[in-house]
Amino acid sequence: MFSSVIRPTSRRISYSLRNFHISNVRQTRLVPVQLAFTRYENNSTTDDAPPVLVLHGLFGSKSNWNSLAKAFHKNTKPIRKIYAIDARNHGDSPHTGEHSYEHMVEDLVAVYKTLGIQQASIVGHSMGGRAMMLLALKYPHLVEKAIIVDISPSPGLGTSNTNIPLFLQSMKMIQITPDKTIHQARKIADDQLSRIIAEKPLRDFLITNLVKNDEDSGRFQWRINLESLERNFHTGVAQFPTLSGVKFDGPTLFIAGGRSDYVKPKDVPLIKTLFPNSDIKYVKDAGHWVHSEKSAEFSKLVLDFLNG
Repeated sequence: MFSSVIRPTSRRISYSLRNFHISNVRQTRLVPVQLAFTRYENNSTTDDAPPVLVLHGLFGSKSNWNSLAKAFHKNTKPIRKIYAIDARNHGDSPHTGEHSYEHMVEDLVAVYKTLGIQQASIVGHSMGGRAMMLLALKYPHLVEKAIIVDISPSPGLGTSNTNIPLFLQSMKMIQITPDKTIHQARKIADDQLSRIIAEKPLRDFLITNLVKNDEDSGRFQWRINLESLERNFHTGVAQFPTLSGVKFDGPTLFIAGGRSDYVKPKDVPLIKTLFPNSDIKYVKDAGHWVHSEKSAEFSKLVLDFLNG
């Protein structure tokens, strides 16, 4: 389900922006959180080309993009810095009661400010793709090129997402005693989730979020904020904001899975209205996780677009 391993050629540096001071952040009711990220760079990395920011989808994390981020870094011309980012309520980023695309955009703007980035190319999958779309529409001067992966700005989500609230409820109910190893704990979680989720690859993906907190008596916990995601799912994840009078004129590439229903033919007029300089590519035999199911084809599309 996930991308194949690519031999490391870049230096990978992980950060949590909790250790950085964010200055000059726009004072609004949408208070940003300090996102964690991994930076990929080496001695050949240039500052002459904008960096690339990568944002995962729902239930994901920056670590899911490790192999692809290394490939992007190695093969961009010139070699660019790559930042794989954890969204709020995911991975190593803070948990918060608010979760909306508007909040996620302000989180990303804070990343720009903290790292001194004037402009970047952006890659976003699913939920991350919608956050990146809204970033480009609200702050077009911050975006060089946009790559949106298997998601559209149309209302709703693919039919495969109708059970996500049930997934969240099921994950909340799992109880594991601290004496178990992480391997045992994931086996227990898999057994319990199998009563609700038939697809083993999907269960494995969800269970990557189960971790053992050695600072809290070895208690098992989820890296994702189940309560906040469940409460905000229908308004903050499943629906893209309704927009008027805005567009992003920069180069934009939509990459969709040929077997996925997240980018439908009926979505194309809205895509072209909001992103007039856009192209849509379908990857044959790929589902929603096109970047991991067909990583070689996906990587080529991304690199051809970035290097073009």
